[in-house]
Amino acid sequence: MISSLILLRRAKISKTACTIVSASLKQGSTEIFVVTFLTLRWFAKAFRKHMCVPKTPWSEPDGGDMRFSADKLMLTGLLLFAIAEALTHYGQVYPDSPGYFMATHFFQGRAPTTGSWQFRLLRPLVPFLASFANDVINIRASFAFVNMILWCASVVVMFYFTKLLTNDDYAALFSSALFASAIPMLLFADAALTDMGGYFFILLAVYLAVRWDIPRASVRRVCLMALVLAVGILARESVASALLFVVVYTLWSSRSLSRAAVLFAIPLIVSLGWSHAIGVSYAAWYAQGGLSYAAAVQPLSPLRKVVRFLGSIQYSFGDTPFVLLLAILGFLGIHDRNRIKIHVSIWVGAAAIIVAWPIIDTRFSFILFPSVFPLAGLGLEEGYRIIFKSKLVEEIFPSLADSPQLRYAFLLLAVGIYAAITNAVLRGYVSLPWMPYTDPTVKPADIT
Repeated sequence: MISSLILLRRAKISKTACTIVSASLKQGSTEIFVVTFLTLRWFAKAFRKHMCVPKTPWSEPDGGDMRFSADKLMLTGLLLFAIAEALTHYGQVYPDSPGYFMATHFFQGRAPTTGSWQFRLLRPLVPFLASFANDVINIRASFAFVNMILWCASVVVMFYFTKLLTNDDYAALFSSALFASAIPMLLFADAALTDMGGYFFILLAVYLAVRWDIPRASVRRVCLMALVLAVGILARESVASALLFVVVYTLWSSRSLSRAAVLFAIPLIVSLGWSHAIGVSYAAWYAQGGLSYAAAVQPLSPLRKVVRFLGSIQYSFGDTPFVLLLAILGFLGIHDRNRIKIHVSIWVGAAAIIVAWPIIDTRFSFILFPSVFPLAGLGLEEGYRIIFKSKLVEEIFPSLADSPQLRYAFLLLAVGIYAAITNAVLRGYVSLPWMPYTDPTVKPADIT
């Protein structure tokens, strides 16, 4: 299996692709932006075509899109916003990053045979993809390039997932903007890490499970869902939260043990098969990277663990209770039983992973985001209704509440406040393509 991947990476098709991309990437960040934009344009078309994105009121009768549809305008704005956030938090290098650089070199056939870096091979997907880009750009830029595409693709998925849950464009726009500027995204999404791969596959798996109605889906779609989860776990094991969501949601909605078994078994077989192939154990990683590390850096009492956990959730979603309060308001406004099942199942899956991992970490607390951000979108709409559709306002300004310009202004104000807060909190982590951030503990020689 490993030799096949290395041969695939070295295949002629990869060299051809690298030659084509090289002319764009060698010049610098402007060309990276262009290549990223073209890649995302292809992704958006493929996503709409193959992932059953619902038609909108602005779609043409034959299923094609109008040139200036509302969805396209919203997504263009969101992607520009996400790229701006990515380019100002670009390619950060943290103490874990050199291990992923070694994993990339492994797929290039030039890594040492031993070392603790081998645990990073349990998350091979992003290093494998970065190995292609590394043929033409440096290792830091390779990770930044791959993760920027995943970041922007995730914004697209978040938009359609929220729209699927809420049937509300404003809520979809708001939740996607919150996601693009969240603290864990700014810290880790475009860094030389694998977090963004995990976030993308968590969101994609949850979206497909709801879109395809997995509890009652065909065998073909159930198997496809299981394969998405399997690939996701190879991006980052936190995608197991989406696996648990899908299993819980399936059992709760249809009590189909056969579907749940397939959904659980295929990702398990694939991940354990990869672990066996590389000779690196998940159990050993849990013991060293989880239990031992937690005992050394977080020797906390149960009460302090609870307090720290609650603090990590607040920090994950903006370091203020703003988003969480909106999410509570949005959840209280849900009256559809199936929507409640979806959110509760997401909470169960995420909570199981958060509790199972011994370290209390913002990166894990954030995996609640497929529920929190769509609920916050609903909460903002509920807040708008409470403020601008009250009897007092309607009596004084009868046409104000139905003004689309006012709704957009209200939404943009909320997004602006949130993004200003998250960027201010992380002002010391600004990382630009020409002046990227490197953790002081990382040696320059390790960034190769």
